[in-house]
Amino acid sequence: MKELILGFVQGATEFLPISSSGHLALFSRLMSLPSNLTFFAFLHLATFLAVFVLLWHDISSILIGLVRMDKNYWILASKIIVSSVPAGVVGLLFEEKVESVILSQKLVGIFFLLTAIALWASDRFAGQKTMMSISYKDAFIIGLFQAFAILPGISRSGFTLIGALLIGMTRIEAFKYSFLMSLPVTLAAGLLKLPEIHITGITMLSFGGALFSGFLSLIVLRYLTISAHLKYFSFYLIIPAILSFLVR
Repeated sequence: MKELILGFVQGATEFLPISSSGHLALFSRLMSLPSNLTFFAFLHLATFLAVFVLLWHDISSILIGLVRMDKNYWILASKIIVSSVPAGVVGLLFEEKVESVILSQKLVGIFFLLTAIALWASDRFAGQKTMMSISYKDAFIIGLFQAFAILPGISRSGFTLIGALLIGMTRIEAFKYSFLMSLPVTLAAGLLKLPEIHITGITMLSFGGALFSGFLSLIVLRYLTISAHLKYFSFYLIIPAILSFLVR
């Protein structure tokens, strides 16, 4: 049952800008479960599928464009790869250090507060750029924001949305790009840890819970991003931040 709860927590918090890794670390501590980075990475495969389903129209357009050797789609795909590189490099180099951060719940609380501050400011920014019109420099900057999200308590979706809005993307394009660029890193993280996972009925229940709640939270975030209401998550993040300072 505890693993199923973690699955729902992973799915619901992976896409909402409130940090899934921070919540998983917090809930693991509250439920006296070990903070298992391998299990958390496995659940990323479920949230990968949720993004794949919701953004299927955009993903299929890119794939068809690549097959047809459309220059614009090849450029877009290369930008997505550029955005994925910083997080991939940071993840490979600092995985062990992240494990130690997860064990420091008070540090996770500080990162929750940092995410809250960033979200509060995010609704002031937006522009007219699209995924097709951003530069490689823009793509790399957004990738740097994603790299920060390796730290539990820092929201990947929140920080990549903020990065995309800061470089001048429209809100709907920022939403799409934020999650398209998450696909390579999320898939790689899940597949790398898959051989270490012991597949049981409980792990598959957790997977299903993450997939279901992840899809619902994606729909909610799309609406809140377009309507410029991300700042409301700042109020919520005060709660896990306080709990992080209180738990032992």
